[in-house]
Amino acid sequence: MARLSARRRLGRALGSAAVVTALVAGLTAATTAVAAPHRSDDPRSWERALREEVDAASAARMSEAMSVHPGLVGTEGAARRAEYSVDMLTSWGLDAKLESYDVYASVPRDVSVTMTGPERRALEVKEPPFPWHENFDDVVVGYNAYSPAGDVTAEVVYVNYGLPEDYAKLEELGVDVEGKIVLARYGNSFRGVKSKVAEEHGAAGVILYSDPADDGFTRGPVYPDGPWRNADGIQRGSVQYIFTYPGDPLTPGEPSIPGTPRLDPSEAENLPGVPTTPISYGQARHLLAALEGPRAPAGWQGGLDLDYRIGPGPTTVDLDLDIDYERIPVNDVVVEIPGSVHPEQKVVLGAHYDSWTYGTKDDVSGWTTLMETARAMSTLLDRGWRPERTIVLAGWDGEEYGLLGATEWAEQHRADLIENAVVYLNMDGAGGGRNFSAGSVPALDEVLVDIAKTVEDPHHGTVYANWQQSSGKQRPVPDRLGSGSDYTAFLDHLGIASADFGTSTPSGEYHSAYDDLHMMRNFLDPGYTYHAVAAAYAGTFALRMADSDVLPMTYSDYAAEVVRHLRALDEAQADAAVVDLRPAYDAARDWRAATRQLENAAVRAEGHGLDAVNDALIAQERALIQEEGLPGREWFKHMVYAPGLYTGYAVQPLSAIDDAIAAGDAATAAKYRDLLVESMEQAADVARHAAMR
Repeated sequence: MARLSARRRLGRALGSAAVVTALVAGLTAATTAVAAPHRSDDPRSWERALREEVDAASAARMSEAMSVHPGLVGTEGAARRAEYSVDMLTSWGLDAKLESYDVYASVPRDVSVTMTGPERRALEVKEPPFPWHENFDDVVVGYNAYSPAGDVTAEVVYVNYGLPEDYAKLEELGVDVEGKIVLARYGNSFRGVKSKVAEEHGAAGVILYSDPADDGFTRGPVYPDGPWRNADGIQRGSVQYIFTYPGDPLTPGEPSIPGTPRLDPSEAENLPGVPTTPISYGQARHLLAALEGPRAPAGWQGGLDLDYRIGPGPTTVDLDLDIDYERIPVNDVVVEIPGSVHPEQKVVLGAHYDSWTYGTKDDVSGWTTLMETARAMSTLLDRGWRPERTIVLAGWDGEEYGLLGATEWAEQHRADLIENAVVYLNMDGAGGGRNFSAGSVPALDEVLVDIAKTVEDPHHGTVYANWQQSSGKQRPVPDRLGSGSDYTAFLDHLGIASADFGTSTPSGEYHSAYDDLHMMRNFLDPGYTYHAVAAAYAGTFALRMADSDVLPMTYSDYAAEVVRHLRALDEAQADAAVVDLRPAYDAARDWRAATRQLENAAVRAEGHGLDAVNDALIAQERALIQEEGLPGREWFKHMVYAPGLYTGYAVQPLSAIDDAIAAGDAATAAKYRDLLVESMEQAADVARHAAMR
């Protein structure tokens, strides 16, 4: 009963009575079930067999099939990809289905950007095609999803990257952007942050562009002769405020399905309020060349052969965005491979298949890689393998607009995932180039590194050696996850241990019409070698998590990292002493001691003891969820990791406490310190009780 009591306390932290009941019932079943016998075979033999099955030529064929048409969410091209995916998965004997949602989203009707002074010039808002481009009429114009419609004419002010520190510099220089159209270069943060900060400073409109200093001709040869962005390439992208919440703006926390109550759009807190649109650096050059006013600081100078000035004016622009809002279809492709011992437990892998244009890299490469992993698994099934835990393989739709498909699916299956999900692996850009990188919660560092040392890399020997070279570190470890891809709902909202990995080649095709087969075949992954490497890595991870007797998760490392984050906060508050963090230090150290006990118990556990250890490991991440959520953005419920309001995709550890310290808000800082302490105490309680069984 002691163990059950600990989990009831965890359930209360997670919220609803239904969730608590499900947690308790699941654990009672685990306690009373007949213990599964140890397998006599070597589970790693199936991992090796899977790696031998993955095939670069197979991945190439799928990539080519899915790159013929653009794949923007809500369009016929995206529907074609979903249908093709289901057909292929079914042909391999897998049970594939579509799970669909109707999501409130923007649809561009007409986008125009016209320079009206000191000369008049209509700027191009779509790239020109090359002879190899098929179905180019279906490529969407350059635009930013979830921008409001609007027709604005105003002077232009150049604002560098358009971040808070840039506006602080403008204030120093006496430049006011109120009522102006700001011209901001992409980079250094999520584009939605640029819209938010412009809105906060009273700007009438935002124009975004990719400067050649960041991903254009100053970096090397441009498309089609090289991988870098040419003067016509436009970076599309969403400006939805995903740092408030992702997914359908009208159904935060609930799935966008019939019967779900919906907000009025005026109530949606993740919709930007200032018209925003992107152009190429070839077109931005006309605006920048005509600007006068103060010379931009040295750090603001870009790669164009001109003297960057700030304005305002005499450059003026008419920004006319005819954008409708309507419900569009979002179709997720989902496959389940049932577990043979713990069918209720789920190891989930996902990649989005939608794209802004052709998307051969982003993210046909990730979805192709996961499809190839699925094909390899199907051959193992034919040879008699069955995973101990259920494996879920998902192709998410609508990621580019605001993590739509993954968020709605996670919200719809919330109760089941909270009770049963073991881990989520995200594959955004897997297969997109030759350099390996990864991100995760600390508990998964060790297994990600171990798999990297296991999987072969044809140019480096192992993926780990690749990682060493690409990171410049002798002992690389995964980065920490903030937001910006489909793991967000799993980690930040539900408390499911998550990881993300990809491969990339330095390039400038991102979200342009030139993210295509020509780019992939010639510059990013010729021969589709790294599609196969990524499929082998993902498949090995899936089998390791599904078939390990003891889940390979190390929460003592997690607790130690929380201590380091607390030290960073103490250094930040220095003599101000906004909040006493000693209770959090004590709780983190006790959590570490308890998880060490759990890890030691795992070495000797058998039968029911194994079930208890694994239940406790799964429960650790859940304990870090507090239903109250973060201040002003309650959808984000993780007490340790979340994206910052202004960091974009980047993680801000202990976000609520950090922001409160920065604001000098002692009450909020103390409140979230106490919630953090409560979470760590609950995690330690569960770990200690499992270790004693």
